[in-house]
Amino acid sequence: MARPAHFTHDDVLDAAMACVAATGPNVSVADIARQLGGPVGSIYHRFTSRDVLVIRLWLRSVQRFQAGLFEIAETMDDPHEAMIAMALHIPQYCRTHQDEAVSLTLFRQERLLTACPAGVRDAVAGVNGPVTAIMLELTQRRYGRLTAENRQWALMATQVAPFGLVRPHLGGPVPRHVDDAVVASTDAILRLGDRTDS
Repeated sequence: MARPAHFTHDDVLDAAMACVAATGPNVSVADIARQLGGPVGSIYHRFTSRDVLVIRLWLRSVQRFQAGLFEIAETMDDPHEAMIAMALHIPQYCRTHQDEAVSLTLFRQERLLTACPAGVRDAVAGVNGPVTAIMLELTQRRYGRLTAENRQWALMATQVAPFGLVRPHLGGPVPRHVDDAVVASTDAILRLGDRTDS
């Protein structure tokens, strides 16, 4: 009979997350093993390489963050208010989950796909698909149609601006006034898309 695993998959990822938050992205398997309190072999038993481990950490962090976006989309009817709430989720989540917020910045999807281990490629390629679909649907409802221009307004309002406001505070307390700035900027940027000029 096989000996039960002492550390779970999430235990290893939690240790990696703590290391990344403390020292940055260039953590080693030895660093993670020390944080875990176990042998290096416990890590390689679950992850084929250090790169795969860190990518899996990033994927888990993205999916945990996205869960809040899905909840907003499911519970709010007004598309404008839903998009503001989704933008506001960024500082609120990063304030509550400070270590996880750092892990969210480990990779950019498009860059990662250019040099991604085969075993995680499909997961990386698909991780943002559901959120993209939600944002397209909200943009369609908000503006009455989808255009290249209003898609850019929606992207700037719900992702670019709020992440830019939060990024200087990642890994530490996110000041409450950032929430006010996110709400104001998201509302204003979305309304720029109401202009009739093309």
